[in-house]
Amino acid sequence: MKMWQNKNSIVLIDGNALMHRAYHGINRGFVPVWNNIPVGMVYGFASTLLSTLEYLRPEWIIVAFDTKEATFRHEIDTQYKAQRTPTPNDFYEQIPLVEELLQAFHIPILKSPGFEADDICGTLAVQGAAKNLHAYIISGDLDYTQLVNEHIHLVKLNGKIDQSPLYGPAEVRARYGITPEQMVDFKALVGDSSDNFKGLSGCGPKTASEWLQKWNTLETIFQKKHELSPLWQEKLAAEEEYIRQCKILAKIKTDVDLSFDWDKKFALMDGSINTFFEKLKFQSLSGRLFKLNKKIEQSFFGEQKKESRKDELEEQLSLF
Repeated sequence: MKMWQNKNSIVLIDGNALMHRAYHGINRGFVPVWNNIPVGMVYGFASTLLSTLEYLRPEWIIVAFDTKEATFRHEIDTQYKAQRTPTPNDFYEQIPLVEELLQAFHIPILKSPGFEADDICGTLAVQGAAKNLHAYIISGDLDYTQLVNEHIHLVKLNGKIDQSPLYGPAEVRARYGITPEQMVDFKALVGDSSDNFKGLSGCGPKTASEWLQKWNTLETIFQKKHELSPLWQEKLAAEEEYIRQCKILAKIKTDVDLSFDWDKKFALMDGSINTFFEKLKFQSLSGRLFKLNKKIEQSFFGEQKKESRKDELEEQLSLF
């Protein structure tokens, strides 16, 4: 068991987002096969886990997944995400192996019927922030920008972890011209094609950002619509109910009832991980795990030496 951690930090991985990124990324090139099953998604997922441990060294790490059940968003809008194309069979074939991978790492898997991985990550991020922890959400989904603050950051997956941009409040403002707290209202206005809701007809990011910079909230925009052109007044009046619905769809829940033991911190169980890598013949990942272990050991013994020197110095000073 190896301990090598940044104290008071928690990593929350959007499992579905990472699976899709690993599946489509690896399938463009190298595709390992195990028992006649392509396992590129498993390989990519494992590679990201190793990078996460190397660069973030969290005290807690959790992976959240969607479930097959409809969510509360589908109850609000039956067309929510309805446009998405069916996932290939070889994607689903790899999911049990991804779960086996996480079991080998001893990483908790959290699911909650009726909610999405976003809601689970959002809930734990807020809970962690309340405990004065630093939360890092790993996903390719910019929806999480609505959550970021001094304690919560989004690692926007873009290749390797160390090359992925880190979003805090300053980065959100630089990209969108507004604060994280305004991002839900922003998305309600501009819509989200990936989630299949349209927002306000004809309203693009520039217009939404300008309105929110001027009036701060969606509610105030509705109140001040008489200051806009007749066309925008007409659209806002006609589509107000739908835009309010879009806001509900866009907002990540942060109060999902979850069962999570905060006393169980992460520890690297390299034996079980190596066994899994050997099973799937992930030799290169075994090599990376070996190097990671070396770093952990060097860090651990380095800290021990520092503590030892500190104790010796304190003992010497006590003699005076």
